[in-house]
Amino acid sequence: MGPSLLLGLLCLAVACPAYSADNPDRVLTTAAQVRSLSAAEADLQHPVKLHGVVTFYDKGLFSHFIQDDTAGIYLLDYSNAPDLLPGQIVDVEGVTSAGEFAPVIAPSSVTVVSQGQLSAATPVSLEQLVSGREDSQFVQFSGLVRSVHFDKDTQNFLVDIVTGGERFTVYSRQLPVAQPEDLVDSVVQVQGVCSTLFNHQRQLFGIRLLVPQAAGLIVTTPAPRSPYDMPLQKVNSLLQFSPEGTFGDRVKVTGTVVYYEPGSAVFIQDDTGGLHCQTLQRDPLQPGDHVEVLGFMAKGEYTPILEDSVYRKIGPGTEVKPDEADVNKLLTGVDDCQLVTLTARVLDRVQRGVNQFLLLQSSDFTFQAYLPRRDSDDFDALQNGSEVKITGVCLIERGNDWQAGENWRAASFHLLMRSPDDVTVLQTPAGLNVPDGLWIALASGIIALGSLLWLVIIRIKHRKHLSAIKSTV
Repeated sequence: MGPSLLLGLLCLAVACPAYSADNPDRVLTTAAQVRSLSAAEADLQHPVKLHGVVTFYDKGLFSHFIQDDTAGIYLLDYSNAPDLLPGQIVDVEGVTSAGEFAPVIAPSSVTVVSQGQLSAATPVSLEQLVSGREDSQFVQFSGLVRSVHFDKDTQNFLVDIVTGGERFTVYSRQLPVAQPEDLVDSVVQVQGVCSTLFNHQRQLFGIRLLVPQAAGLIVTTPAPRSPYDMPLQKVNSLLQFSPEGTFGDRVKVTGTVVYYEPGSAVFIQDDTGGLHCQTLQRDPLQPGDHVEVLGFMAKGEYTPILEDSVYRKIGPGTEVKPDEADVNKLLTGVDDCQLVTLTARVLDRVQRGVNQFLLLQSSDFTFQAYLPRRDSDDFDALQNGSEVKITGVCLIERGNDWQAGENWRAASFHLLMRSPDDVTVLQTPAGLNVPDGLWIALASGIIALGSLLWLVIIRIKHRKHLSAIKSTV
């Protein structure tokens, strides 16, 4: 290396604005300099002076971001911090901190200089977002809206969008439509701050986008005006081969309700099969109700599911009669997500949190049935060894060794019960039908009686022994 080149490199190193560990007292003046620190370096509390624009500020969401000409950065909260507005130009003084994911600033003062405007958001790819490197940056991104609901705690609309199989939640105070449901199934462009969700090991597990102003959520492709007018599909047609078919489309199905859990799930059946519909909706339903369901197709464990579903009741109906099945038939998978019934023997009863589980055996095959969200023990009187008729929604556990052909069988299945009435006792174990507590009391009584008789016998023998001694004397 020539002397002139070496001298040039030394001059460049001196002029470089990046942080140097050999100059720890240097004041950092750009967000990029702070972000370039390692967690250990940022934890040394190096002095910072920044001049930038507020990109998002919401104390309820613990979210305070500014951006200068080099990058965006997160500000920790501090006492007497002013309420800031997006677009305000501010001067920030403080020190660096390691943060919980990326380096941040712990401000000692934030001074509003003037009212400005947000700079243009930077378009980013899906890869850039999920990598975590866009943390705290003001970005632009597009996706298909899957669901919208208002969160009372944060006073924000939570808009779930999907693109490339990844799901993100957008937080926005306002929507570009009159009703939240009008936004579902539309394509939107989002301009907001990328906020990373992370664990205690500083590892990313999710992304949310924080929209600072109404103009940050733009509909580029509107949703259909009357979504329930779309063509009806049969349950068994979902995700079948079609040259024009695409994954994740919104579809409409109709069927009879066989299971309903408010705000979580609806299972329906039509004349071709059963379907698990995930939903946040809480409009009351009863088994037998006839419903129309809109949802987005997705792969399930064995049969398709509908995600982000909404439904409407179109009339009462007759409850579905459960399919009389055996273990071999259930393991073929043809009854997945359908109401079935079979005979089994109770091996054990388990309470896990608010869920009650039965361990059952039929044809030497062991499986589980569970009753969700019940505070009481509804099966307390059910004895191990009892023969029962068990009814529930069959859920296939596919396993890892799937193969084409008629001989394939699933690894297992479990039954989702609707109520305690889904268990009918056909026969109790041989012997007296005595509750466990009574058996314990009876056994204790027998032991006590035996002990008393033994003492009486001892005393009689002792008296005879004394009498024999006296007669000898």
